[in-house]
This record gives sequence, structure tokens and C-alpha cells, in this order.
Amino acid sequence: MESLSDRYVWAVVRRLPHGRRAAVAASLRAELADAIAAESAPGVDSEAAEKAVITRWGDPDRRAAELAGSPAYLIGPARFFDYRRLMTIVLSAVAPSVFGALLLALLLSGTGAWQALGTALSIAFTVTVQVAFWLTVAFAIAERVSRGRPTPSEWDVSDLPDIPTSRVGIGETIVAVLAYLLFIGLVLWQRNIWVVESAGGPAIPLLDERLWEFWIPWFIGVAVAELVFAVGAFLIGRWTWIVALVNALLALAFAVPAVVLLWSEDVVSPQFRSTFEGLGPLVDGLLAFAPFIVIAVALLDIIGGVRRVLAARRTA
Repeated sequence: MESLSDRYVWAVVRRLPHGRRAAVAASLRAELADAIAAESAPGVDSEAAEKAVITRWGDPDRRAAELAGSPAYLIGPARFFDYRRLMTIVLSAVAPSVFGALLLALLLSGTGAWQALGTALSIAFTVTVQVAFWLTVAFAIAERVSRGRPTPSEWDVSDLPDIPTSRVGIGETIVAVLAYLLFIGLVLWQRNIWVVESAGGPAIPLLDERLWEFWIPWFIGVAVAELVFAVGAFLIGRWTWIVALVNALLALAFAVPAVVLLWSEDVVSPQFRSTFEGLGPLVDGLLAFAPFIVIAVALLDIIGGVRRVLAARRTA
């Protein structure tokens, strides 16, 4: 487990040019070690001394800006780092939430998939720009009305980010394995153990039986391959470029056929549609929304793998 000193040094050097990181990291570690040694006294816990020193050193983003020797502010140096952190948090939540909610609402209302996508993107972009503008205005006003006063937010050691790692943990491996087993189980369950029965007695599958000729076995096979990959990545112990490449290929092997299938064919069984005719608009809306979910999940999976490799290389 990384120490507070490791996390603080990483939080500082991540903002610096790559060529300077190693030298600055070594210098900071030496300074921290000296300061912690000076802070330590009989009866003083070493972890408490480390926390006290890092708290006194303050926000690692500010120290990085000082080491870089360039101004790092938009509306004023006193509040810039709070502004940047809040802007990142707010926009990362607002943009996808607005887009997802609008897209789902438009699809459920009967709007075509491409028209719904364009409208949702346009409105989400407008809302994001508005939020960013007014958040900037609020910070600019706060900067001007509080000149000469201390900033209300104080940096704390608990704000230190975790150091990205390329290690594959047992927890994420278990989650992945359970997710793929659940997917396979649900596909089999909807056909053989479906709780809804027609008047004559036979079970009513959710998915069209024709899909069992090729598509469903394909997706089950990809899920099994993903399960084996998850276990293999854990045995390897860390993310590498080869692991990230295999991860991307498996994600595409599932996402590309799934999107093509969802956009070209009706995957719901005729028996289910006729039995639950009133749910038709809801089912159609969810099916129209599903390809975008598949694309988003695949992109996040691929990008996540690449980022883990890059982050680990930057901290090496």
C-alpha cells in the first residue's frame, strides 16, 4: 500500500513535464524524509509526523504550479485549484447525465434513433457550456468580493488522490467473473426457466429463438472468453499493452455484432411481443437505446485498459 508521501509526490509530479518528473520526485522524497525525521520525536507516531508534514506542505497542485514556474490560474490564483477541481467534478456528472436522460426520453417517445442522438448531443452540449459559464462567473465574483480574505476551502491530506496502478486485484477479478457468469445465466434462463407461460403452457422466451442459430452462441462464447481473460489478467498480475490489446479485441468482438444486430433485427421473440403487446413502445424504446449503452460500455472498457497502462508507465 502506498504511503502518504508516495501519493503526495505522485500528485505533484503528474502536473510536471515528463522529463522533469524523476528528478523532482527524488528531490521531494528527500525533502519529505528530512522534514518527517525533524517532525518525529519520542512518543510521536511516524504516520502522525508524516501527516503533519504533508498537511503543512499543502495542496500538491499548488506546489506543482510553483515548481513549473508558470501561472496556473484563470480567474485568480487563490481559487483556481478549487475552481478546476469543482469544474471537473460537475461537468463529468452533468454532461453524461443530461445526455443519457434526454436520449432515453426521446427514444421512449418514439423519436428515431439518429434524430434522438443528435438532439440529445446538442442539448447536452448546450447545458454543459451553460454550467461551465455560470460556474466560472460564480468563482469570478467570489474572487472579487473576497479579496484580502482567506479562501474558505482548506486542503487536507485526505484529498490526496490514489496512485494509479497497473496491478490486477482479486476484487475486480471476482466482480468480472461474476458479471460474465450472470450474463450467461440470464441468457439461458430467459429461454428455459422463464416464469411467464402462455395459455397453452409453454414458456415464453424473451429473445427470438432464431438467434440461437448463431448470435446467442457467439455472445456466450465471447462472454466465456472474457471470463478466461479476467482470470488470465489476474494471473499475469498487471496490465500491459498486450493485455490492453486483448481486452480491446474482446470488447469489440461483443460490441460490434451487438450493435449491428440491435439496429438491423428485432431480437425480441414474437411470442413475447404478442403476449405483452402493451409493452411494445417501452420495449422498442429500450432496444433503440441499447446500442448506445453497448457502445459506451465498450469504449469505457477499452479506454480504461489503455489508461491503466499509461498511468502505470507515468508512475514507473
